[in-house]
Amino acid sequence: MRTYSCFLVLFALTIGPALAQKDVKATIMAANQKFVTAFEQGATTMNTLYTANAELLPPNSEPVKGSATIGTFWQGAFNSGVKHAKLETTEAEQHGDMVMEVGQYTLTGADNSQLDAGKYIVIWKKEMGIWKLHRDIWNTNSPASVAAK
Repeated sequence: MRTYSCFLVLFALTIGPALAQKDVKATIMAANQKFVTAFEQGATTMNTLYTANAELLPPNSEPVKGSATIGTFWQGAFNSGVKHAKLETTEAEQHGDMVMEVGQYTLTGADNSQLDAGKYIVIWKKEMGIWKLHRDIWNTNSPASVAAK
């Protein structure tokens, strides 16, 4: 009986965390679907998906701070022609009330032509029981353009 109990404890210690991480990934993927839906509906509610003191760290730009300002940023992206986003979570790891997510994105226009593709890291934070984006950074897979001299 003692060997059986030790086996169960060992099993729980090795398999339990893997199952928990799988659940976290599914939760973040569901949150990403809300992000995509909000964006594709005109990006008018994007601010509600971010923590109050969130930071957006877009490439080639200064940080965008605060959920209201971040909402305005995403409305600008939508109004400039980006109409669809595809997010693919490749990794999600929980650390207390935070989750670190790594993924890939694809952005397309109204005609479904690809505008950009790249990778991202998001730090999610649980705020009032809801996972929200807290730090959001991405960069393109496209090669850097060289400025003419």
